[in-house]
Amino acid sequence: DILSCFARKPLFGYKPMVYSISAIAGLGFVVWGHHMFISGMNPALGMTFMVSTMMIALPSAIKTFNWIGTIWGGNIRFNTVLLNCVAFVSMFIVGGLSGIFMAAVPVDIYFHDTYFIVAHFHYILFGSTLFGVFAAIFYWFPKMFGRMMNETLGKIHFWGTIIPFNLIFIPLFVLGAAGQHRRIYDYTGFPELAKYQDVRVFATMALLVMLAFQLVFFYNCLISWRSGKKAGNNPWNSNTLEWTTSSPPGHGNWKELPTVYRGPYEYSTPGREEDFWPQNVPN
Repeated sequence: DILSCFARKPLFGYKPMVYSISAIAGLGFVVWGHHMFISGMNPALGMTFMVSTMMIALPSAIKTFNWIGTIWGGNIRFNTVLLNCVAFVSMFIVGGLSGIFMAAVPVDIYFHDTYFIVAHFHYILFGSTLFGVFAAIFYWFPKMFGRMMNETLGKIHFWGTIIPFNLIFIPLFVLGAAGQHRRIYDYTGFPELAKYQDVRVFATMALLVMLAFQLVFFYNCLISWRSGKKAGNNPWNSNTLEWTTSSPPGHGNWKELPTVYRGPYEYSTPGREEDFWPQNVPN
């Protein structure tokens, strides 16, 4: 969970997060029509899908503000895990805000099937997911293999990924706003788009740079697995039970089942010297 990387209890508690996830799941069943605004559907039906699509922004905003608010006042550490978590939230915000444009029928009629759409869903389905996966791998690597991943290589990979990623898809927003449609294999039939060739080349070069930096990630995984720093049981000072066993865990996970004394988010407890308080440590 991304909140584990922030090492804080959710700002507004767990119920708003649960309700917002449920609302997103429920509304997700009734928004499919926003892909068909230009299909000639009844305008009243299009209005229904437009409203339901925009309503998804409300529970999504609750989740996003909860993530951001959880960071506020926290004793955060800007390691590779946190950087990727913040990138996940940031890319999710960009993708979500750009999606509001396509939710409106009049705007979607222009943007439909353009590079604006490509940039939008890549920020949501690729950007946020990608950085979430990187954060998870860095976070769980020591528990899986008993060794830490290299922080320097991790930060080089992070900056070498997030900067080119935005240099790829921000130009695609520009191309989509200029009216460039997807799946054009020959631009000779579209002379009004010829002047944007430099933008397309720039985005392509940024893609190649981002792909090259993924070699740093795989190299980091390999050398860390073979000769990385020994992790110990709890390298992240986390409170949850999986960090009370050995890294990697043995057969059955624990030699003896741990005793649980409290919830998993007891951080910065008044009167306690350490910033964290594992679940299995007595009062």
